[in-house]
Amino acid sequence: MRNMSVKFEDSVILELKKISSIFNISYSDFIRDAVKKAIEEKQSDFMYRMSNVPYASEEEEKDIIMELSKVSNEDLKIVKTERIKLWVK
Repeated sequence: MRNMSVKFEDSVILELKKISSIFNISYSDFIRDAVKKAIEEKQSDFMYRMSNVPYASEEEEKDIIMELSKVSNEDLKIVKTERIKLWVK
């Protein structure tokens, strides 16, 4: 296990002390559990999962970046907005 220094606002520290006292848990254990829970939530996120999927070779990636760098602000303007209703069963 490694050490890490973290700064919190005073109000967060006060709540941490209160919760730690009520539930008889150390600050470190509480923070460690909270961070683990936040990491698990982020790891289940679609964007996180997709970030681990290789989808282009380095050469393809360079080509894509080169083409995207040619895109102007005019190209990025929204020209039409459409709403569709999805039916969930």
